[in-house]
Amino acid sequence: MLSGNNEKIKSDSLENKINAIDTTSDKLTGRAGLSFFIRYIDNIGINAVIKRFFGSLRKSSKGGKISDIFKQLYCFFLDGSSRHMTHFDSLKKDEGYAATLEFNQDQLCSSHSIKRFFNSFSYLRNRLFRKLLQRLFIWRLQLQRPEILILDIDTVVMDNDDAQKREGVSPTYKKKKGFQPFLIKWDRYIVDGVFRGGKKHSNNGNTVKNALGHLVGLVRNNYRGDIPIIVTCDGGFFDQKLFEFFECELGIHYICSGKLYADDSERVAGFKEEDFFFVEKRISANYKSQWKCVEFTNRRKSWKKARRAIYTVHTMESNQRLLLGVERIYYTNRCP
Repeated sequence: MLSGNNEKIKSDSLENKINAIDTTSDKLTGRAGLSFFIRYIDNIGINAVIKRFFGSLRKSSKGGKISDIFKQLYCFFLDGSSRHMTHFDSLKKDEGYAATLEFNQDQLCSSHSIKRFFNSFSYLRNRLFRKLLQRLFIWRLQLQRPEILILDIDTVVMDNDDAQKREGVSPTYKKKKGFQPFLIKWDRYIVDGVFRGGKKHSNNGNTVKNALGHLVGLVRNNYRGDIPIIVTCDGGFFDQKLFEFFECELGIHYICSGKLYADDSERVAGFKEEDFFFVEKRISANYKSQWKCVEFTNRRKSWKKARRAIYTVHTMESNQRLLLGVERIYYTNRCP
């Protein structure tokens, strides 16, 4: 009986053996995951919002639908196979790519179509992108229902040194000619952003106050008026006027990295060993980080009042003791 089964298996393997390579009419693609992403975009209802915000960009009925153009841009950035605009010309010739996006091939945009689309944006229309990000932010808040809202503010330096066309660039603090947009992040999402030149420092002008003030108002009016809000930021936002704005006008908490001055180090040196406490972060049994900390109230010369300061020194990384740990100081209005 076993012998008979072996003969049958051997016979089947001979019948299914590949003996030629030829073309097929099936549409094959290595980007099949994009089809699930497109379904997600369609199901969350963002296309209706995009049509309302950017529908006026369509000057003729002969042109592609605005939502279809946005879909192709989403997939272009998500795919990441190429960052060159001419890649749209290659995608336009790919029947499998069109089928993945559930488009007819003539619906796919060429690089020239995408360029014309980008050129149709004005400064006022660019502001609609911020409004779109904020709409998505409130929508996610209502889905996830967080009890505490932690917002991180930061800038991102864009290096345009190698670009052939660099209109509007200016030197950044990292000695690169580019841009330095201001961003507000929640969890892993960018919820607001302001595109700025490279010479604009972190807390330039009223950008931070205006953006955060507007976003906090949106949260309290459209999600929860009593939700605790904490803003985290680095030393680029170390400014007493900004702290006063958080405390008095917005009524929110903040944790900001500050500059460690000589008198701060002298004060820390005067503390006893029992005044310090340790904070650990354990990722696994073989990976543990540790910080030695002490807190005190500190008032800089130009400040109107003292604020809570927390001095930290990194003492352990990956279960290894550090001889020269990095010293930092943070300021916050959060209660212990």
